[in-house]
Amino acid sequence: MADFLLGNDLIALAAVHAGAHSAYSYPGTPASEILGAFRRFAPDRFAQWSVNEKVALELSTAEAISGRSVLCAMKQVGLNVAADPLFSVAYTGVAGALVLVSADDPGPHSSQTEQDSRLYALSARIPVFDPANPRDAWALTLRAFALSAREKIPVLLRPVMRVCHSRQDFDVPAAAAPAPVPAAFVRDPERWAATPRFRSVLHERLLAKLSAIAADAWRDDGFAPKHDLAVVASGYPYAVLRDVLAAHPLPVDLVKVDMPFPLSGEFAARHLAGYRRLLVAEETFPVIEDQLRDRGKVSGKHDGAMPARGELTFDILSERLHAFAGKPAPKAARAELPAPPPPAKPRLCAGCGHRPAFYAIRKSAPDGIFPGDIGCYTLGVNLGAVDSCICMGASITFAEAMKRANPDRPVIATIGDSTFFHTGLPGLLNARLSGAPVVLCILDNGTTAMTGFQPVPHMAGAGITIEAAVRGLGIDFVRAADPYDVQGAVALLKEALAHAEEASHPAVVIFRRGCVARERPAPRTAPVRVTGACRNCRICYERFECPALSEDPALGRAVVDRRLCIDCGVCVDICPFGAIAAGEDAP
Repeated sequence: MADFLLGNDLIALAAVHAGAHSAYSYPGTPASEILGAFRRFAPDRFAQWSVNEKVALELSTAEAISGRSVLCAMKQVGLNVAADPLFSVAYTGVAGALVLVSADDPGPHSSQTEQDSRLYALSARIPVFDPANPRDAWALTLRAFALSAREKIPVLLRPVMRVCHSRQDFDVPAAAAPAPVPAAFVRDPERWAATPRFRSVLHERLLAKLSAIAADAWRDDGFAPKHDLAVVASGYPYAVLRDVLAAHPLPVDLVKVDMPFPLSGEFAARHLAGYRRLLVAEETFPVIEDQLRDRGKVSGKHDGAMPARGELTFDILSERLHAFAGKPAPKAARAELPAPPPPAKPRLCAGCGHRPAFYAIRKSAPDGIFPGDIGCYTLGVNLGAVDSCICMGASITFAEAMKRANPDRPVIATIGDSTFFHTGLPGLLNARLSGAPVVLCILDNGTTAMTGFQPVPHMAGAGITIEAAVRGLGIDFVRAADPYDVQGAVALLKEALAHAEEASHPAVVIFRRGCVARERPAPRTAPVRVTGACRNCRICYERFECPALSEDPALGRAVVDRRLCIDCGVCVDICPFGAIAAGEDAP
């Protein structure tokens, strides 16, 4: 049966066909679709959204050392969270198979960084595959599972966003059921609980495995260069270079590298030996380039032949490849097109409960400091209510230290419900132990909204509540508020700030409103409209930034876009001149 599948779909499908018994993940673009696809293709197998990436990898590892085949998926910054177990399991290895997918985001498009997960593979000393397109992701996922099962070593698969979110037609074969795994965990403390002395032995074994893997990867297939120039590429740049050379034939050979690490010495010494010069094309860092020892004939990121950052697009690779071949670059077709319109500024949705929460935060502490966190609520920066955003969970730790460095200013941190459980709890525990007089606002919309509405722990029906988790850390001020009640929220935040200062420990306010992008709520008011009293002060559509409100230059005042407005009625309270009203009878 032919289907038109995402790269993430084909990674999950290949894992199913490779016999993966289980899959673990934490949502994060561009990897979010993998776990859902695994569930769709294999509803009879186990799949879990774990509370964070470290937990996901540790669970995957425990199954893999019990002899099972496991898929673990995350985005590249999630691998930072999971780095601790990653480096350790590289030494211990596995008894079954473990394939870790870390999806990178060159650009970046939806991430804090454009880090290259292949460097993690190089540093942890595990093999990494770098697929060029969705079909390649299918093939390399199968190879990754086979390699992991044969060598008893975790293997990394590193698709980039363009591979994860591209689609290709694919004939889906029927999946075979995974082979039964009769063996359970076999005790081997010198391996699974190795002390530093035995870790040295495991490290030596790991290096020997890598040498064998690199040597096995080399196949002398009698390949003979057609030209004296070659471009060596892995991942998505390889797919783009194929298109470049199809459109503009050049006297250059294109050499594909499936596994950037460990790179075979024979590949470099013999396969590439016949070329006068080599150009290396890879995203984002020079992982392959750094492993080619004949520096005299290698060009790439180190000599500026390739950009040091960002995606390698068709136009960029065409220009750089023509320069390498000593040919004039063709005029980019895009230059003949009209300039695209400026990108729209990202904003919170019309009716989003986060917006009035941020507004209340600003109102309650005009001179405050506002550490923020990772999620759609990072857009609170537009509302002047997010001053920092570093990584998952950092809002709380930043709040503690910001207060220590700025004791005379109020500090109010914001974090989402999913992020609170992900890495927020340890920071809040530290703030409690340190006696930090700060306020933490947990923006609870009941889902992991930005990545596609994945579940959150307190909505799983397991009796878990945010309030109980906070109280369990010894924090007595835990109050919930409806962010649509702006005046009530301001009063509660001022009370929380006073309590934190008096008690010398954190206070927590939970702003609770469902995500309007997931489920449009019933109107809270009669239809909202802007009256003739509007003075076009811009507060509602610029400072409050509701997408359903804008300026009508002809009328010289704000107007409501009925296509976007959900009649939450918050703007009625926000307008300082009473010019926004609800109902037909409003003035």
